[in-house]
Amino acid sequence: MPSAQQVHWTEKLQTFDRRWIFLAMGLAIVIPLLLPLELPIKVSPMVRSIYNVVEQLDDDDVVFLSVDLDPASTPELEPFYRAVVLHLKRKNIKLVLATTWYQAPPLVEKWIRQSLDQALIPPGGVPGYDGPPDRPYKNNVDYVWLGFREGKLAVMQAMGKDLHNTFDGRAADGTALDQIAMMQGIKRISDFDLMVMVSAGFPGIKEWVQQVQTRYGVRMVGSCTAVSTTDLTPYYDAGQLLGLAGGMAASAEYEKLVGRPAQATEGADVLNIGHLVIILAIIFGNIIYFIDRSRRRRGLA
Repeated sequence: MPSAQQVHWTEKLQTFDRRWIFLAMGLAIVIPLLLPLELPIKVSPMVRSIYNVVEQLDDDDVVFLSVDLDPASTPELEPFYRAVVLHLKRKNIKLVLATTWYQAPPLVEKWIRQSLDQALIPPGGVPGYDGPPDRPYKNNVDYVWLGFREGKLAVMQAMGKDLHNTFDGRAADGTALDQIAMMQGIKRISDFDLMVMVSAGFPGIKEWVQQVQTRYGVRMVGSCTAVSTTDLTPYYDAGQLLGLAGGMAASAEYEKLVGRPAQATEGADVLNIGHLVIILAIIFGNIIYFIDRSRRRRGLA
């Protein structure tokens, strides 16, 4: 039996303690969060299209914002929500918000308090931001929160036909929609100047396109989780979606366009370094494997 001194170095590395990989991955996550690397971000055409569509909106246009998500998907989708809301508020766009997910209302109401009821960018500005400040929005004046309705596809179809009737003619706080000035002339989703979707899955962007956009020709852009991007890209290619932001990396691109690096930009550094660690580990493992296999073949020859 061979002694310890005769064990080849490739065999030793094959017993490499995997906890070192876990440590490397942990450092790849922690270091970029503590010391932002500010790696360059290249904006994709789909994300730039969202920015351009929002830029084309006029002062006091009304946008429908559908927030369909749960707590598990907020790390990927909340950064885009905050970036697009900042963009819309800078242009003085009025917002109507609703959701088809029963898990979403507590999250959306929290985000409304943080991003609409108060300014995202105070008059003095924030470090790293190079755009104009926004302002606090007033409930039922600058925005309306309709709340949640159960029914999934049926509710989407109903909103496409009669938004008021779908929500019993009232906002989530009980105010009659007919008494809200910004809702005058808004009877169905096709009456909005744009629909923005923040979607974690079913029902979400795909169903909004199938049930509403196809029937009523609504102008739509959206943000989805990274895993859904491949399924939804054909809708962008077909022109049914005017723009699409898939995952945290795309949210970082939108933050760059808006001029407000935030959560997604920090997360993109973590993703990039984490992916680099995984790639290096795969390359390292394959090199050891092929060297050892070659050595064994020569030994058998």
